[in-house]
Formats: sequence, C-alpha cells, structure tokens
Amino acid sequence: MTREELERIVTDYMDSHTTMTLACNSGDHPWAAAVFYARDALDLIFFSSRTSRHSKAFSENPRAAATIHGDYHEWKEIKGLQMEGRVEPVSGKSAQVHALSVYLKRYPFVREFLSSPLAVGAGVAKKMSKIELYLFRPERVLYVNNEAGFGTRWQLEVRDGQTVGEPALV
Repeated sequence: MTREELERIVTDYMDSHTTMTLACNSGDHPWAAAVFYARDALDLIFFSSRTSRHSKAFSENPRAAATIHGDYHEWKEIKGLQMEGRVEPVSGKSAQVHALSVYLKRYPFVREFLSSPLAVGAGVAKKMSKIELYLFRPERVLYVNNEAGFGTRWQLEVRDGQTVGEPALV
C-alpha cells in the first residue's frame, strides 16, 4: 500500500466517525476521555474544559494516545485507528479562528452553545466559560483492519501534520 493510499484510508476513516478516545497519564494515574473532534489534515481539534482531568494531565505531560473506532459485533470486522502524539491548546488568534471554523463546519450546532450559552441553559453557560480548543497532533497512526486478517495494522508516520516515509505493515 502506498503512503497516499493509506493516508486516504486514514482521513476517510476520521471523517466517517465523530468521537475519539484520548488517553493520558498524570503521575501514576492513567485516564481516558471521549471527545468529539474535527479533522484538519491529520490534526484533530477538540473542545475540553481547562479543569477536566485530562486537560490538567496534558498540561503536565502533552504525550497522548488516541483511538477512533466503530462498534463491531465480531472481531473479524474490527477496523479503527490507534494513534500516539501530543495534545496542546490551540494558541494564537489566527490559529484559534482557523480551528474554530473547522470545528463549526463539522458541528454547526455548537455555534448556538458558543454564541448564546444562556439560551441553552445556565448549567451549559457555566461549563462553556471553562472550555478551550485543543489539538491532538498524531506522530504515528496505525490503521487496524481485521478484515484483512487478525491483527493487521498499517503504520503511518507523521511529522508536523504531514505524512513521511512509506507505510509499514506492523
């Protein structure tokens, strides 16, 4: 499989799902959290509260793992993405505007939460005041496809949001 073919499979898979599970570690305490994401090339943008357990962990240690997968009924059907990389807050006005536009294009309903949080409810407004945009930037992506054989995984290396080298069957 070529790098372009695998990158297309990976981005199509990202586009066909909405939720990733992020894993972090703070001290000796692992944690995982599910978040909606929007894709910008291979970077994944998400909202989270600055006070959430995972956001606090990422401020101490930005290294992260993430998965995106469907819900399958047999192991032979399993497909998904396993990734490792870094999480960082989106900083800088132009980067924030860009990330927000990518996110709102995918989830237009979020515009109401951001523009009129009190209209959605006081509890939501309080929570919305604590959120910020984050970026999960993968450095390695594994595409799992059990339809091709149990444990079949193709690896894609990523640097600065761009794929590098040729994919490897691992």
